[in-house]
Amino acid sequence: MNAIILAAGAGKRLAGSGWSKPKCLLPMGSVTLLDNILLSLAEAGLTRATIVVGYRQDLLRAAAERAGLDLQFVVNDDYADTNTIYSLHLAREAMGEDFLYFNADVLFDRRIVTRLLATQGSALAIQTGRCAQEEVKVIADGDGRIRRIGKDLDPALCLGEFIGVGKFCLPLMADFQEALRYYNDQAGQRKLFFEAAVDRICDGHRIAAVDIAPYPAIEIDTPEDLARAQELARTLGL
Repeated sequence: MNAIILAAGAGKRLAGSGWSKPKCLLPMGSVTLLDNILLSLAEAGLTRATIVVGYRQDLLRAAAERAGLDLQFVVNDDYADTNTIYSLHLAREAMGEDFLYFNADVLFDRRIVTRLLATQGSALAIQTGRCAQEEVKVIADGDGRIRRIGKDLDPALCLGEFIGVGKFCLPLMADFQEALRYYNDQAGQRKLFFEAAVDRICDGHRIAAVDIAPYPAIEIDTPEDLARAQELARTLGL
């Protein structure tokens, strides 16, 4: 199994914290966000990853290569004017097999990866419970199958928040790649979040909503998120 890590963005909303390097290099205790992802792969027995880079990619490459994994890098030169749907489309050659997916700006308990791998088929890690309007949310049916995913869903109807860690398996891959191609090449909507492509294929494929409780996770967008993440890092003993 491969892993695809999206780490191209500049993280402009963190400017108030004084951080100017790629977000995934933020220190969380004795590790960085990127270290935590790569450690989760190693602990699960995975040895390969494809990382989509862009902003200050020299720093990111040097940090990633210290992990000792078999890494491939894909460059998003247009990172300032595109979003995750474009970055993932650029990594499509790494989608010829089952893969784990990571947003690189998420701190998470590494046992979440073990839980995803233990789930049959494609699955997304979901923090269940109340979720805010700006978060990527999911609606699931009684069997735990994701029916809708996106930021614009009514929070009252949603199971919870997608934390940016998931697993995608071969049965849906052709349709997933076609959805990515549609938004990027046909519709020209390269500023969307990649979840738009997931939403497009939900009716045709089972994607499980995996409740990650009691394992915590947090996406880091703002200085306030960063403070919360550093507290979480202490809780996790990082």
